[in-house]
Amino acid sequence: MKNIQTYISIVALFFLAAGCTKDFIDTNSNPYKVTDESLKQDYNNIGGFFQQLQLNIYLYDGLQTQTNLTGDAFSQYMVPPTPFGGNINNVTYYYRWVGDQWNNAYNKTMTVLLNFKNNKVDVNYPHFYAWATVLKIFTMQRTTDYYGPIIYSNYGSTSTEIDYDSQKDVYYSFFTELNTAIDTLTKYADANNKAFKNFDLAFGGDISKWVKVANSLRLRLAIRISNVDPVKAKAEAEKAIVQKYGVIENNSDNLYITSNQGHALGMISWDWGDTRMSATMESVMKGYNDPRMSIDFAPVNSSTAGAPEDKTVTAGDYKGIRQGIDISSKDIYVGYSPVGTRFQTAKKLQIMTASEVYLIRAEGLLRGWNMGVKTVKEFYEAGVKASFDQLGANGYDVYINDATSTFANYVDTHNAVNNFSASSNVTIKWDDSADNEHKLEKILTQKWIAMYPDGQEAWSEFRRTGYPKLVPVVVNYSGGEIITSDFVRRVKYPSSEYDNNNAAVVKASATLTGTNGVSGDKGGSRVWWDTAKPNF
Repeated sequence: MKNIQTYISIVALFFLAAGCTKDFIDTNSNPYKVTDESLKQDYNNIGGFFQQLQLNIYLYDGLQTQTNLTGDAFSQYMVPPTPFGGNINNVTYYYRWVGDQWNNAYNKTMTVLLNFKNNKVDVNYPHFYAWATVLKIFTMQRTTDYYGPIIYSNYGSTSTEIDYDSQKDVYYSFFTELNTAIDTLTKYADANNKAFKNFDLAFGGDISKWVKVANSLRLRLAIRISNVDPVKAKAEAEKAIVQKYGVIENNSDNLYITSNQGHALGMISWDWGDTRMSATMESVMKGYNDPRMSIDFAPVNSSTAGAPEDKTVTAGDYKGIRQGIDISSKDIYVGYSPVGTRFQTAKKLQIMTASEVYLIRAEGLLRGWNMGVKTVKEFYEAGVKASFDQLGANGYDVYINDATSTFANYVDTHNAVNNFSASSNVTIKWDDSADNEHKLEKILTQKWIAMYPDGQEAWSEFRRTGYPKLVPVVVNYSGGEIITSDFVRRVKYPSSEYDNNNAAVVKASATLTGTNGVSGDKGGSRVWWDTAKPNF
């Protein structure tokens, strides 16, 4: 596999991050620690760490193995035409890549927060520490949703074995930390403080927008636990809505992190030819006649996408690969649709948008939460409209009133074994007379479309709700660790934890249970909020 060239922030030279469990204390001591003198120089040294913190949420370095071959494939956004490891890999449920999310989360995020805490940044520069806390939660939320229990409250311990926190405790810590961070950021936003200006890759130093982002993050966390902890979920969601600065409501407030490196998906798909539209995406977007398809993906036989012409597909058509099929050679499917041309020049990494927030609010109101003055229908339509506007897509009015279009049947032009009938008959137009489950499917299907290309979040929402209705793999090499009909539920812990922190990871793994007899550190075990219970 070709590797994305490693991005190293200049500020990372101030300290070398060590392994996630044992030796980070020594590594983060002098001569690299932040000094009071340097902090006073227009915040230059402390501010420099924030480029790394922001970019590590949805990273450039390692995106292929951390996200594209896990969440992007498991959410069925994108599928590789490349049979990595003889086609025995994550996409066919045999885990080869499990450690990048873990290593990046601890080495590039948690170690910075530990360094800040040890040097009293939280006391002397509370606004910067609050900002760092919000960025940390974005990264660690993805990490706990990836694995389940993780090292969190005990990070920084010098014990021989470092215990994991349960996912429930991690989420509760997130909410508590957000309380303090939001209160602090609000005070500085009220004062129109510009301390972040030289380091903010999203909003040019506008702290009020970071308060909206933090509230929106609280809302995302709340909906994630809605099935397992509904009372807590409702309270946290409503707290986000009523906070002074509120949540993201306009695309101008969307959280994009600007990366001078560009968007790694452009390289993975167009330069390397290693990722293509999924068959599920084709089924949904073709079935819906979705105008966003030509923005999110490019047609087949795109000559600059590292692919020879595929004569089985009409030029100009859009074609996707089914996840988890038998692929003997890259040449077979590499001519299918690459990601959209926008990813070749994109400099902004999408983290959270108005569309997602509106669709969360639609679901929240459906669950009886106080989400503001709109109806469920109005929130739903606002979410779809925000997605269209975000991408500059035309045809919203026709699309949102389409009461007949559904997912389309799929045909694999190379192997009929991979064909499938439409996995759902859900339509687009809102129907107030439908039951809550049908309404939820509409909301989550549109949310899945709108959150592209963030496969990690889309996969988490599928695990939580079962929507949109995805398609089972054809080839399953998990050896019984993942039940095909149950789909993949989590990523296994990296081997380094078994080598260096064995007792703790074994204890954490014992808390993981699934269905059909699957439990422990397996891809078929379920994380805390993934209950397998009815949505209502």
